Amino acid sequence: MKRPTSRARQSRRGFAALPMVTFFGLFLLMSLAMVYKGTIIKRDQAAKSQLKIDYHQREEALMRALVATFPSKVVACLKNDYAASNTYDWNAIFTDAIGRAAAATSLTQDAQNAIGMSGVRTADVGEDSVATVRSWITDLKGNVGQVTPGTTVYESDFTGALAGKMPPFLRPPAGLETADVTRPIVSGEKIYINQAGLGANVVNYPKYNQIPYPNIRFGYAEPGQPFVAKRNWWAFQVKYGAGPGLTKTYVLSLYEIPSQLPIEAATFAEIGKHNDGSAWGANVSITGGVYADSLKMNGAHGADRLAGRQSIEIDGPLTLNNTTITQDFDALGVREQMQAAAKSSILPIALSANSGRVVFYPIPSGTAFLNKPAGTTTKWDQYKGGAIDCKVEVEAIKMVGLVDQTPRAIRVKFLTSAGTKQTVVLERDVNWPDAAQPGGDDIPFQTELSHTGRSCLTFHPSRLNAWLVSKGGDTVVTNNSVRFAVDPTFDPLTTLPVSSPPGVNDMSIIIRRGRDLRTFTRGLSIVGPFRVYIGDDLNDMQIPVPSDPSTSSMTEFYPPMSIFAAELRVGTTAFNRPFDHKGQMGSLQSGGTAAWRPLDLKSGGDDIVHTGQIQAELTPLQSPAELPPISQLNWLVTIEEIAN
Repeated sequence: MKRPTSRARQSRRGFAALPMVTFFGLFLLMSLAMVYKGTIIKRDQAAKSQLKIDYHQREEALMRALVATFPSKVVACLKNDYAASNTYDWNAIFTDAIGRAAAATSLTQDAQNAIGMSGVRTADVGEDSVATVRSWITDLKGNVGQVTPGTTVYESDFTGALAGKMPPFLRPPAGLETADVTRPIVSGEKIYINQAGLGANVVNYPKYNQIPYPNIRFGYAEPGQPFVAKRNWWAFQVKYGAGPGLTKTYVLSLYEIPSQLPIEAATFAEIGKHNDGSAWGANVSITGGVYADSLKMNGAHGADRLAGRQSIEIDGPLTLNNTTITQDFDALGVREQMQAAAKSSILPIALSANSGRVVFYPIPSGTAFLNKPAGTTTKWDQYKGGAIDCKVEVEAIKMVGLVDQTPRAIRVKFLTSAGTKQTVVLERDVNWPDAAQPGGDDIPFQTELSHTGRSCLTFHPSRLNAWLVSKGGDTVVTNNSVRFAVDPTFDPLTTLPVSSPPGVNDMSIIIRRGRDLRTFTRGLSIVGPFRVYIGDDLNDMQIPVPSDPSTSSMTEFYPPMSIFAAELRVGTTAFNRPFDHKGQMGSLQSGGTAAWRPLDLKSGGDDIVHTGQIQAELTPLQSPAELPPISQLNWLVTIEEIAN
């Protein structure tokens, strides 16, 4: 019998270890496969996250660029009388926004060449051509280069998931029913009709109504609370990505906002101090918000919101709406801390630049607001308002002489009940008796000299209604705004054009016997490029509160009134008479660095009205019933996504 060799025993041991080696090999292989799979999944997730971030950044940039470029395109459309054009149609608007936002490419070719990356393949999958990106933007039916307007003509397009989510619709002007599809139409003839979402009676207030302020950081008004405005809006869709992609629906809105804050100016405004450095007295209070292009606050005086376009400077800590505000409110991290403490992203102080998809655009006014444009006017001229909207025009056409600009003849134009214009020329020694002559007390326009010797045309509002009716005109319910002007072309040998600002030899306006304006149930506005003296108590008699849901909280009501003038004087003499004002104060200045101080008032003798003589209760408008016939206008452009 042979003994087994050692080789045979070694073979049996090796054969027995094979299953174990195989097991561990498979285990390691599966582990590597799982790690590899996990890495692939993470890379895929990272790619998707990066893609989402890229599209989100492009979306945000595109929306911000869209609201930034939109006002200029609307102005261009108005200046061209709404005519079709490829310079301001929706294709042009979206193309401009894509270019501003760099939504097509993250780096231009020039930038790639500058950093030596020309020809390098990009990993940014969101990049594409401008034409392709523009094709992503359509109306609700998928038409490129068009939008779906928020007008009654297209109300039936907002069905399904969008039904009941849209703002109130506007009725478009006749002849422009479908124009909004291809270009933005903003018109005073776009009006509301009876529907839900409006706080005032639409029969009485179809142009501007009471609607909720949008939920944005820019605090012109309090988010969600009613304010006086009209909302134009257009809906469109953006499809992000190839294939099925992701489609979002947006609403681009342009709010037309009549000036309604206690203090409002499109220039640098200093609040709380006079020019001599003295502080406002305790008899000055502000209810609501304050807006200015640039704002300097010396105390809050009761204001609960501050809004600025460029900058806000605070002289010491302020308490606004139970929130303490300091000078560094806009510093990095401070605003976020305030938002965390308030548990809200909306603060009582805001700059439009920090408000996201928002642009606030005061309609330019300046001295042009006080004068009627010469020659052919455009829709833009008519839209801006001011002197061009006045129903009564009073023009001095003949003066005593070049050194004495006391009117000898005036031309008065007004509306009849049929809506036509009628003209009456009043001339001394012909049909214009002075105040001491028989019949002189029946005419609302007379002449006198101011305390400082300025030539003045005196306006008696209380006489206007009866005089207009006697001349075949409509009542002051219709003829409720008066433009004063000088026409030097009629008699250039005696009549001078008005300087800006008015000189000592220029004609001035005095308002007398204006305490009782109860016949002006729809208000009174006075406009002119002159120095205006308030000779007596003005608008001191109440009328019944208009019956309207928007006025239900009011207990007193005065006829709405506005005065737009180059200069304003309190009284006509050197006597420093008290100034008691309730309502709003604003400025026609636009831009500039010189401070406008709303309570730096002067008497008829050009002396400063002492702060102790000033009592001002500055309050905002609450209802469209409080709007005067003539007012300044602002645009607020926003964009929001509608969940569908």
